[in-house]
Amino acid sequence: MEDKDAFKYSPRGGAASLQSPSDLHLHHPRHLTDDVSDYSGGTELRNNLPASGDHDQMQEALLPEGGDGPRLKRTPIQNLNDKLDSDDVILEDVDEGSDDDTAVLSLPGMSPVDIHSEEDLLLDQTAGFLQKKNQTIMNQDKSANTEVWRTDWHKSHMAVISSEKFDSLLKMCPDFYGCKSHMAAFVLIREVLDTEGRPCEQYKVVALGAGRSSSKSWLCYNGIMVHDCHAIVIARRALLRFLYKQLLLFFDADPKAKENCIFESSADSHQLQLKPNTSLHLYTNQCPEGAAKNFHFKGPANNIYTTMKLQYHTKGLLVPAAYLDLSLLGSRVCCMSGSDKLCRWTVTGVQGALLSHFIQPLYITSMVLGTQKLLNAEMSDITNKRLSDQLEDFLPPSYKKHNIFLVCGDYVGPSVASRQHNDLGINWCLGDKDVEVLDSSNGFIVDGSPSVSGPGFSSRLCKRALYSYFLRVAQLGEHSYLLELPTYHSVKVEAFAYQTVKDHVKEQFMSSHAGIWSSKKLVDCFSV
Repeated sequence: MEDKDAFKYSPRGGAASLQSPSDLHLHHPRHLTDDVSDYSGGTELRNNLPASGDHDQMQEALLPEGGDGPRLKRTPIQNLNDKLDSDDVILEDVDEGSDDDTAVLSLPGMSPVDIHSEEDLLLDQTAGFLQKKNQTIMNQDKSANTEVWRTDWHKSHMAVISSEKFDSLLKMCPDFYGCKSHMAAFVLIREVLDTEGRPCEQYKVVALGAGRSSSKSWLCYNGIMVHDCHAIVIARRALLRFLYKQLLLFFDADPKAKENCIFESSADSHQLQLKPNTSLHLYTNQCPEGAAKNFHFKGPANNIYTTMKLQYHTKGLLVPAAYLDLSLLGSRVCCMSGSDKLCRWTVTGVQGALLSHFIQPLYITSMVLGTQKLLNAEMSDITNKRLSDQLEDFLPPSYKKHNIFLVCGDYVGPSVASRQHNDLGINWCLGDKDVEVLDSSNGFIVDGSPSVSGPGFSSRLCKRALYSYFLRVAQLGEHSYLLELPTYHSVKVEAFAYQTVKDHVKEQFMSSHAGIWSSKKLVDCFSV
């Protein structure tokens, strides 16, 4: 089946079926690759898209000049350099020493990026480290069928590579380092071949977020405000941006680009699926806000956490749904807690409505929580058992109830959280030149952010920016009917299977008296 033909389908032509990625198996001896490879991709430009090497454009969000959003004053941050030398930042997006003359298919300021490893880097930079790592794995005396993400080494390594990635990105802007106290990172594990042709697992940090608060502002109706900058939420939005970059690779004319993409066509679905032996994992050094952190009451009959209430962040407070003033839902920013969102992702996946037009549901395989304050079983129940496994009987094809394998690991970050960083949020995804720093109290970029995006200092992760990425992918994939939909909201509604799953989740929360999961229709009715 041709790739583009696979995307020419009727939106009501039926649901897709899930092609689950194969489990990763640990064999001995193993050579586990690390987060060390450079990334480059030689492809031809299509549809007059600018080359990704021109990072000086800084048009991360693809927003039209003179947009309809208000222009806000920059939020001042003291002791920051006004301009950073791009050569001083550790990057993993473009191999500047490459002899490849061809340009890389890109959105302005948003480069598609492959995540394949290079043998010379593996040999020169990781040989000694891998030898120690392999010995550690072998000493665990695990069976040959143990997945790597179930090992004790995995939870330690997740913390290490997440911490190292954050430190490398913040090297040239240390004033924001205090944000690390609340950090989250998404990691892809892929089975690749080492330099001797043996299968090994490659870990790669692909998205990172840091923050501990949400917007306290009035609702914004043009899509240029980021509502929630809590660590796992902002990391997940950065992950969405990475996934759009991968879709650009998939639609590139160069076969090498498609080869390096994490997605592949499915034989029985119009949606792309993850390539075999590829899985998504999450590290966070703080317990997510909400039920997982604040309420621990087991139901007496079946030991399931049935009394957990949905909670909202609004006006700087975390409020149970039952006590939320309904007038706030129509006027102020109200965000569901990170714990509630994590629970919903076990059913809907993390890809959201827009990406559901292109890819099958993407589930978190494991989560490493960087704290020892909660027992593994307790936190796992809060995340996985608030929604019943019986919900799977009502889900359309390709969706499932996917329990996250959760373990408590090591905390990485400053020993004391800095109050001056309470209202800051940081985001980055693989291929980005610099981190972007937001004022989480208003949802816009701060003065002094290494990366500055669209008009009005709107973020590259705001709804409007992600909608622009979506439209570009829809154009390349020849989804003409999606391009004809008038608003961001109409595109979300058109993802019928995803909306059906989300409705089932809402109904189950209601039936268990957890509360109402609010809709965002008011802030989604914008166009670009």
